[in-house]
Amino acid sequence: MNPLQQAIDARVEAITDLRHDIHSWPEPGFEEVQTQQRIRAELTALGLTPHVCAKTGLYADIGTGERTIGLRADIDCLRMTEANPTLPWRSKRDGCAHMCGHDGHTSVMVGVAQLIAAAADRLNGRVRLIFQPAEEGPGGAAQMIAEGALDGVDEIYGMHNWPQAPMGTLRTIAGPCMAQVASFRAIIHGKGGHASQPQECVDPILAASQVVVALQSIVSRSVHYQDSVVVSVTTMHGGEAFNVIPDQVELSGTIRVLRDEVWQLVERRIREVVSGVASAHGASGEVKFDRMYPALVNTPLETAHVERLGREFFGAENVSTDQMPMLGAEDFAYFLQHRPGCFFFLGTAETGRSNAPCHATNFDFNDSLISPAMAFWIRLVEDRLACRLY
Repeated sequence: MNPLQQAIDARVEAITDLRHDIHSWPEPGFEEVQTQQRIRAELTALGLTPHVCAKTGLYADIGTGERTIGLRADIDCLRMTEANPTLPWRSKRDGCAHMCGHDGHTSVMVGVAQLIAAAADRLNGRVRLIFQPAEEGPGGAAQMIAEGALDGVDEIYGMHNWPQAPMGTLRTIAGPCMAQVASFRAIIHGKGGHASQPQECVDPILAASQVVVALQSIVSRSVHYQDSVVVSVTTMHGGEAFNVIPDQVELSGTIRVLRDEVWQLVERRIREVVSGVASAHGASGEVKFDRMYPALVNTPLETAHVERLGREFFGAENVSTDQMPMLGAEDFAYFLQHRPGCFFFLGTAETGRSNAPCHATNFDFNDSLISPAMAFWIRLVEDRLACRLY
């Protein structure tokens, strides 16, 4: 057994226990007080000096030198209810749950910190470990950057577990890798009245229903077939009584695109559809947009490094661009607007597991990823800093 695997095996049980503990006590964005304290204790025990950043985030450096590589893990949970009633480490906080695997990302990075700290004398540069809050919202990356988390960092890398890919696989792509995300809210104004007298009313429910259908034409008829776009209406609210036509209906939804030029097109078409379809029914419509995270764009050289190392570590047949780019969103995008780097996915699907997707109520991070993820992070550090730690 190689020295790196021996070092990982000596730690993997404790890291797994840490993962389960973090999973049991999930905390949402900018409320990760207990999680932050736990990470700080782990880093301090290694002789590191953690810096508090973005309220509940942390970063710490190992080593010295002119070149610095940044490694980022997200630490927050989702505001949702877990549906894993028999899981021993299920969430103990109502309405909060680690249904995306950030508990695993965080624990793996603590393990990586232990491995690097134990071999710090062999480092040829500096590693910055970044534990970021509020990835799921409202977004902690931009605040960490504003408070200096990237100062002195030359390149940065991030990892996410992916249950839709087999264990032992790596997925990434140069260029746009994840989507720019925005939400929209449309209000259809009509004229309410008695449901038995629709001829005296302007029915906003009918108009809104037609708006929902018409919005689906944007992707199929207005967007180039080579551009990936999603426009989804996810809520529809209107009315209070079965015998009353309401005055207005509110719709909301999400937009996912990979290029800003496409965003401009989609925004314009949504405004036109909402206004035009509502007008055709004698109603009126207005739309408001909230642009959230930008597209995550991997830089070519750093992506090539990850792909090369992935082929060496997992095997050439297990590294691909399958399912890439994807239209999920990630605020690691902000880091990549300031520094070159790469965001990549490690598969976790195995026979005998549910392999529930991220954000599903029955998701649970696959602990089998802890060991290979730790090993891959170390090999990436060794490659980028031209040293051999193990």
